[in-house]
Amino acid sequence: MKKVLSVFLAMLLCFLAVPFSVSAADESYPVEEKFSQNGPNSVKTIVFESGETAYTYYKIWYPENIENSTEKYPVIVYCNGTGMTDEDVNTVNLMTAFASWGYIAISNDHESSGNADSASKGLGLLLDLNENSDSIFYGKVDVDKVGICGFSQGGSGAINGASKGKQPNSSKFKSICALSAPHKDLAASILQNTPYDASKVSVPSFLVAGTGSTDAGSTTSTGICPLGKGLIENMKKINSENVIIGRYTGADHGTIQKSAQPYIIAWFNYTLLNDSFSSTAFVGENAELYSNSKWQDVYNKQSTDLPENPDPDDSLNLQDKVTTKLLTKISKILSKILEVIGKLLSF
Repeated sequence: MKKVLSVFLAMLLCFLAVPFSVSAADESYPVEEKFSQNGPNSVKTIVFESGETAYTYYKIWYPENIENSTEKYPVIVYCNGTGMTDEDVNTVNLMTAFASWGYIAISNDHESSGNADSASKGLGLLLDLNENSDSIFYGKVDVDKVGICGFSQGGSGAINGASKGKQPNSSKFKSICALSAPHKDLAASILQNTPYDASKVSVPSFLVAGTGSTDAGSTTSTGICPLGKGLIENMKKINSENVIIGRYTGADHGTIQKSAQPYIIAWFNYTLLNDSFSSTAFVGENAELYSNSKWQDVYNKQSTDLPENPDPDDSLNLQDKVTTKLLTKISKILSKILEVIGKLLSF
């Protein structure tokens, strides 16, 4: 009897193990897995003075063996978030990753990058170095494979950078990735003053954000990059058929760079380098990003199932909110003053 019971329990355990093994197989995302790690190239950096007052330097991240190479390298220009520089740890990690996978990536210490002037000038510097026979970048820049990436206000910078006629080098950007880019009303407000018009962008675009309340918003406040007002609205306006949006589940404004990094690398590989492996994350019936359980609200220009009213119910516009917050603070201050006066009069 004990032997029969033992055999039965063994068979039951085997049966129960099957769904887990299938689930593990289903959770395999090869593109994300590959680009979660740095690439095969060792990375070096070099700094150039900017000659500007708003920011002091440009930093170029590049594969160490570039001097001995006869290849031309694709380029990524990066735009910082508000009050941030390229010394932010997430930015350092992303720029290092770009260079490790064979890109020349250029950043700076500009803390207000939303209008993309510093991005355009940074690309201009790199293009000049490509023509300078004394430079290690001489003849090494692939001028036809240039992308722009930005986080937060830098997301506005990525959109502005590639917008037709916005900056001198706008036409040179062939692909963008905007991470938690402020929705257009916030970007244009007195809080940022970096307005953009997504309809002036006509290149492949990858727009991402997190589902946390800072990005997505709540019933009491507007998010920086909500699904409807931020991602879907910009996707609809961009004049390219190759636009993909998505949100990393559980991530928020401060963590989206790290969370999305593997697919950021893959996006530029796909759109700039026509890399067939990277493209499997974004195109095809079984595109990886759409099935990745860490991501939600992944849509493209061809999607017919866009949600209606996707953002939290929020009847006040941005300016009304600013005014309401100021009035609330003033009211609290006045209440404190009246409370103190009341106590004094009671003596």
